Amino acid sequence: MTKILITFIVFSQMLIFHFSNSQTFTKITSGEFVNDGGASRSVNFIDYDNDGDLDLYVTNGKRFGQRNFLYNNTGGVFTRVFNTALVNDSLPYDGSSWADYDNDGDADLCAVTWYDSTNMLYQNNGSGNFVLVTGSPILINRGFSETCSWGDYDNDGLVDLFITNSEGIGPWRNRLYKNTGNGNFASVDSGAVNLDVNRLSRGVNWVDIDGDRDLDIFVCNENNQNNIIYNNNGAGYFTKVLNITPVTTGGNTWSSSWGDYDNDGDLDLFCANWNQKNFLFKNDGNFNFTQITNDTIVNEVGNFACSGWGDYDNDGDLDMFVTQAYKTPNSPLKNNLYKNQLIETGNPTFEKITSGDIVNDMGYSYGFAWADWDGDGDLDIFIAKTYNENENNAAYLNNGNNNKWLEVKCVGRTADRSAIGTKVKIKAVINNNPVWIMREVDGQSGYCGQTLDLHFGLGNAPVIDTLKVEWLSGNTSVFTNIPVNQKLTIDENGGIIGINNINNDVPERFTLNQNYPNPFNPKTIINYQLPMSNYVKLTIYDVMGKEVNVLVNEKQNAGKYEIEWDASNYPSGIYFYKLKAGQNNETRKMMLIK
Repeated sequence: MTKILITFIVFSQMLIFHFSNSQTFTKITSGEFVNDGGASRSVNFIDYDNDGDLDLYVTNGKRFGQRNFLYNNTGGVFTRVFNTALVNDSLPYDGSSWADYDNDGDADLCAVTWYDSTNMLYQNNGSGNFVLVTGSPILINRGFSETCSWGDYDNDGLVDLFITNSEGIGPWRNRLYKNTGNGNFASVDSGAVNLDVNRLSRGVNWVDIDGDRDLDIFVCNENNQNNIIYNNNGAGYFTKVLNITPVTTGGNTWSSSWGDYDNDGDLDLFCANWNQKNFLFKNDGNFNFTQITNDTIVNEVGNFACSGWGDYDNDGDLDMFVTQAYKTPNSPLKNNLYKNQLIETGNPTFEKITSGDIVNDMGYSYGFAWADWDGDGDLDIFIAKTYNENENNAAYLNNGNNNKWLEVKCVGRTADRSAIGTKVKIKAVINNNPVWIMREVDGQSGYCGQTLDLHFGLGNAPVIDTLKVEWLSGNTSVFTNIPVNQKLTIDENGGIIGINNINNDVPERFTLNQNYPNPFNPKTIINYQLPMSNYVKLTIYDVMGKEVNVLVNEKQNAGKYEIEWDASNYPSGIYFYKLKAGQNNETRKMMLIK
């Protein structure tokens, strides 16, 4: 394995810009992840080994192409991984999507193939060890698959899977698979989704369009076929939506992205189109949309491939990045970045950014993903290049500014563990104006595998007044007065989990201290010490030995730590907390009295 080191020069440039209000990206030119070459397709950032860093997975799609790429991230240092099932075959892969489909606390993978090849399902057995799941209909139902995405359509706490197909033998269709809960899936062969045949489907999004806490489906089609919306009527029954603008405008859509770009509390739609102008639809509520036709973001013709919302300048509104693939007279092969001017001007209009490598580098770009891969609170970007094996993938590091930020990881309990479809809403005062900002956990849709973690830019907000989490299960969590510039984990049962590294002094031995106060109501503090860097798991059990919460599940450096457990949602009684770090483990008892 070869380590990828981001050079001192790059970090120096980051520090220079970090304290200014300018906003630029630094192109990364060293390291295998931008020098491997490949006919790359989809990009996923996912913490597959639960060590707290976002790792990188890239598929390669040439018919007799090379293997997929997997890079392990440790504190901003990437290492290419070879000895795993994920990269040990050379099928023509296209889309890929990660989620914890077996609810065991780690992310699993589906990767789909074209040329009538076999799709793949890999189960993560912990710490990044993967096993190919055989005998699943996901593998047996072969097709010309483009993309896949995870989402719990029947709200049973288990993520299901949707796969798009753009060709087939005889009548072909997209595929919906229900998670059976025993590690496998069943093909759903009836209903509205199954009735649509011979669609040239490129991408799919699971998205709660109407805000009723169940996941609807949006499918984008090419060759002037209308895009499709399936409205989830509850318990997983779908009705095809007709006669509204997103599904009557035709188009040659390769990808679609949903995000609340106007900060009005519902999800709007952007469609990246091939050899024509892109589409932007403003969500007016209750499946009503207004098509935006007089904005820079939809006034350019190009061979647009993949799109994605992200607040790259941390000002409190969503910006848009779009890749272009294949050169024509109308397409100069430059990718497009559009800055949202909502916070600055009060109007959700876009400015096209024309300076910087990120929008002037040439190449056949395909999938990409926004991700804070260096952990500094702003969104970086990685782009898959597609034309041939001589074109390298590209990475751009965000140099940042003074704006505030928050990153949120949601952990479902009644909802699925990856919390796909969960909405997080934040209220903060930006530029002296109260603003509500909303994000939804996305099922890594299509070729653009945005992270399962949620990123919020907060402008000059000094504090987050209100943070509201709406789980698909129907539960709602509300928190107030949250500090900015931090990463939070929010557990559906246990509230906010914040880990405080008290100091980096190296303790002499492994220690788990008694919680305080004890007895407690409803919050208590747990302290522990690590003499060396290790993978750490801190688990809460009830008196019957049933796991009720996992407070820590990541790699931590040597040092002294404290973590608060909020037991507001638990009954009075005796509980146990167990700390495991490598070969060391210790358990202590505590009492909750209400």
